[in-house]
Amino acid sequence: MRVLIKAFATLREILGSTGQIQLELKDNINVNTLLNILAEKYGEQFTRYIFNEKGELNPFVKIFINGRNIEFLKGLETELKNGDVITLIPPVAGG
Repeated sequence: MRVLIKAFATLREILGSTGQIQLELKDNINVNTLLNILAEKYGEQFTRYIFNEKGELNPFVKIFINGRNIEFLKGLETELKNGDVITLIPPVAGG
């Protein structure tokens, strides 16, 4: 199965200049597994933005699948399908 990951703000810089990557994944992968795959691939810098000190999803990170917030689906247990577009929006600060 192939998915497209789009990242914004600081995560865009971590994933590369376009902020988009395509990944080939096994079937029956959920959002949590995808995040762990990305954390392994992109290391501490990625992990720091996505997960808090307890290893839980940072509450300010927003994750969308095909434009739908995973909070209104099955959260981290939401299964991915071929062709899904996953959008990662980290916390943004400023003023």
